[in-house]
Amino acid sequence: MPCRLVISLLASGEELRATALKRLASQLGPVVLYSEPLAFPGAAFYAPEMGPGLNRRVAAFAGPRLPGDLAPVKRLCLDLEAELAKEGRRTVNLDPGLLSKNTLVLATRKYNDHRMELAPGIFGEVALHYRRGSYQGLPWTYPDYAHGELNELLGQMRPRLLWSFEQERGQGEQA
Repeated sequence: MPCRLVISLLASGEELRATALKRLASQLGPVVLYSEPLAFPGAAFYAPEMGPGLNRRVAAFAGPRLPGDLAPVKRLCLDLEAELAKEGRRTVNLDPGLLSKNTLVLATRKYNDHRMELAPGIFGEVALHYRRGSYQGLPWTYPDYAHGELNELLGQMRPRLLWSFEQERGQGEQA
């Protein structure tokens, strides 16, 4: 089943986030949706490393993706985070996932018993499942994915992005 690649870009400033997005697009293809800044309720946890004023934007990339694409994208994101780090601290946090008609699967380096190893040191986690008209969190889902602005955005993206692959393919042929 085709999925839509989405990447959360967490940062305190637009300049670093824009640099990261440009680099991601050069490797992953065109961005078809880029959200407005979203509040990030977990900012206090990341503030010692990344500084104050953190917010998130979500980018969705063109073309259908397959589950096997997620681990290489996570590696790309980790490399980019390291490249943009200052004094050993991340300036941007990049979290890739695959949004499907039924789920959002996020990639992480952290093992847990509900995560599946996709590649050495990279795990996939079903973070949301679609039920009764919206994406629903699971017991382990990060709160900002389970509720609020980010969850609402993903729900709005679902009909706009998941079934537009044919249209994108047609535009690519015209170019």
